[in-house]
Amino acid sequence: MSVEIGLGPQRVQIQTQSGCDGRCVFCPNADVLKSDLPQGRMAPELYHKIIGDLARTPPHRVSTYLMNEPLLDQRLPDLIRHTSQALPGVTTLVTSNGTHLTHEMGEALIGAGLKRLKVSLQSLDRETNAKLMGASVDSEQVVENVLAFKRLLRAKRSKLDLRMSMVVTTLNAAEIDRARRFWRKHGIRLVTSALENRGGNIANADALNPHGMACFHCDCIRPSREMCVLWNGDVVLCCVDWWRTEVVGNVAEQSVQEIWQGARLREVRTALRENDERTLPKICANCAESAQPDYHRGGLRGFLSRRFGTAAKPKGDASHD
Repeated sequence: MSVEIGLGPQRVQIQTQSGCDGRCVFCPNADVLKSDLPQGRMAPELYHKIIGDLARTPPHRVSTYLMNEPLLDQRLPDLIRHTSQALPGVTTLVTSNGTHLTHEMGEALIGAGLKRLKVSLQSLDRETNAKLMGASVDSEQVVENVLAFKRLLRAKRSKLDLRMSMVVTTLNAAEIDRARRFWRKHGIRLVTSALENRGGNIANADALNPHGMACFHCDCIRPSREMCVLWNGDVVLCCVDWWRTEVVGNVAEQSVQEIWQGARLREVRTALRENDERTLPKICANCAESAQPDYHRGGLRGFLSRRFGTAAKPKGDASHD
């Protein structure tokens, strides 16, 4: 799959502050937070500068989320409001574990003009979810928060797109269909995604993936589609570069467009396109995803349909987009 490289990225992820209260098994956040890598909060002036740059080459989507729990940042609604006003045609997205989706935060996000909220909950079962996301993410509380937010959306007649998200693992694969039925009953779409090893940062990815792992870098489009900005302005190669192994620029010192069209990103894109392992960054060479990445979408019937053309694409087929 090829992506046309524009003057700026199609998607941008912005880390307004670092840190997360979840401890997901498919995320190296806990180790990163214990390391000597600096952590902090993005200055409002820097955030506004990024959005100003993006106004010159508007992306399709701006996510105020990157390797963190975004709702821990109480400034988030104000930042989203600024984005919505400066980039009115752009989809604004927040991905959260839902623990801090209070009534007050929900009202603020709606008022700020947020267009999409995706809540990550890995199991409806409290014990299973704790194994996957850590004890701090109580599945019953998250379900309560999400359903209350859905009622708030109805009351305000908001068009905000609310979705649930699950990463398919050996611990929750058997309950995907049940979860999809549960959320559909409440008028909420569930999207699922295949587990990946996130640039080699998930040591037990093979054991967690129901279908084994396979090469991911061979056709990776991330550096051709999205830009990932950390709280201090550093731009890392992609959304799985937790350890900041490939910093390709800093938006405090350069424009978004200068970084996007810069020499290092051009080199990486060429290496990925040609599958040149000699010049691939280490994180790309170590990256792998599910050997059957589409299996989770629409269940077995959907998988067979896409693989063998045995049936029409199932209604409600979920995309991880």
